[in-house]
Amino acid sequence: MKTLLITVDAWRASHASFMPNSTASRTPALESLAERGAVFTQAVSHGPATPYAFPALLTSTYPLDFGGYERIREDRTLLSERLADAGYTCTGIHANPWLGERYGYARGYESYRDVGAFSSPTLDSGREFLINRFGLDHPVYRAAQYLFRFGSAPLYRLRGGADEVSLARRALADAPADSFVWVHLLDPHAPYTPPKRHREAVGVRLGRSSATQLTTRAQHAPDSLSERERELVRKLYDASVRHADERVGALLSEVGDDALVVVTADHGEALFEHGQVGHEPALYDELVHVPLLIRPPASGIAGPLVVDTQVRHVDIAPTVLDYAGVDAPSSFRGRSLRPAIEGRAIPERPAVTEVASTRQTPGRIDESALQIGVRLPTHKLISRGDELYGFDLQADAGELAPIPNPEGADWRPLHRQLRERRDAIDFTGTVAAERDAAVEERLRELGYLD
Repeated sequence: MKTLLITVDAWRASHASFMPNSTASRTPALESLAERGAVFTQAVSHGPATPYAFPALLTSTYPLDFGGYERIREDRTLLSERLADAGYTCTGIHANPWLGERYGYARGYESYRDVGAFSSPTLDSGREFLINRFGLDHPVYRAAQYLFRFGSAPLYRLRGGADEVSLARRALADAPADSFVWVHLLDPHAPYTPPKRHREAVGVRLGRSSATQLTTRAQHAPDSLSERERELVRKLYDASVRHADERVGALLSEVGDDALVVVTADHGEALFEHGQVGHEPALYDELVHVPLLIRPPASGIAGPLVVDTQVRHVDIAPTVLDYAGVDAPSSFRGRSLRPAIEGRAIPERPAVTEVASTRQTPGRIDESALQIGVRLPTHKLISRGDELYGFDLQADAGELAPIPNPEGADWRPLHRQLRERRDAIDFTGTVAAERDAAVEERLRELGYLD
C-alpha cells in the first residue's frame, strides 16, 4: 500500500475550509479530499511549534519522553523505522531546519531530503569558511548565498524542480507498491509571502518585500501594528494557506484511490491572539488545535465523514501502521483511528500538550520553563511554574478568562492526567543536539531567533 503523509507548517484549524466554523477562504484541493475521507474536528498537536510537535507525530510519544525533543534518541522508534523493517520504501522531504538529520529524524528513510539548506556536498567547506570568516549577516555571505540559490535554479528546473512538491511528486510516481512518502510543506509559515495571485485573491496589494517587513514587525512587536496592518497580516496568512492548498493539490494528483493519505498541521499559528503572531511557547488552542484529514484506501469508508471525538497526533503513526498491516511498537502511546474512519465510535481521551523552552532559547530544553496542558473539547487545564489555571472552552473559546485552580467534576479527569504526566517527565535523560551556523541562520530567517 502507498501512504502519503502531508504535514503543513503553522496551519490553524480555523484556516481549513473543510473544518466547521472555518474563517478562511476556500482550500479547494483539501475540500475535494475531504469528500472522500474523514475530517477530525478536534485534533490536537502535542506541542506549539515544530521541534516540540514532531516527536509526537512521528514516534507516537509525548515531546518530553525519551530524553526530550532536542534530538530523537535511537531507542525512540520512528514510524519510518517500523515501516522500513516491514519492507516499506520510505522517502522524507522537508524544508524546515528543525527536521534535519542531526536531530534524528532521518532513520528508516531510503531517501531523506532537506530542500531548504544553503549547501551542497561539494560546497559545504566553502560555506563554513564564509560563515567563519564573515558571519551570517555580512554582505559577502549574503551575496554568496544569493548566487548559490540563483545559480542553482536553472539546474533545478532541468531536473524538474528541487522544492518539496516536485521531489515528492517524483517520489510518489516512482514509489513501489509498499511505500511511505512524508512531505512537510513550509507554507504558510512566516514570513507570509505567497505568490501574487494568492495575495490579490484576498485583496492584498503589497509586494513580497513589504509583506516580509510587515510580518517581521508583527512577530517581534505585534502591539505596534495598527488595526489595518493587523488585518493585512491576517490576509497574508490566509493567502499563504491558499498557496499551501494549491501545493497539496499538486501532490494529490500523483496518488491514486488505493493510497492512504493523511494531511495535518504540525501546529497552529497565533494571529494576534494572546499578544503574539507566530508560535512562541504557549499552549493555547490557536497553537495546538490543528486540522486533520485522513483519506483511506478505496472503499475504506463510503462518502465524507466528520468525527467530533477528540484525537491526538500520537494517534497518526498507529493509524498508518494499522492500514499497512504492521504491528505498532510497545513505545507508541497512541491508538489507531481506523475504527473512527470506518464509522465506528471511539472513546474520548484527554490530550497532553507540553513544552519546556523559552522564546529566547527555542528548541532547547529548560526545566524551569515547563508548561503542561491537558485538553478535552470542553475544558483545558494548564500548569506553568507555580500557576495552575483552566479554561472552559465552551463558554470561553478564545481562552481569555483563565480560571485559577478550577475544581469540580468536569476538572477531575484533567487534574488526574496532569499529575500523572508531571510525575512521568524526567529531565535527567535529556539529549542535546548541536546546531551549526547555517541552521542558526535558517532559524533566524523563519523568525525563531532574533
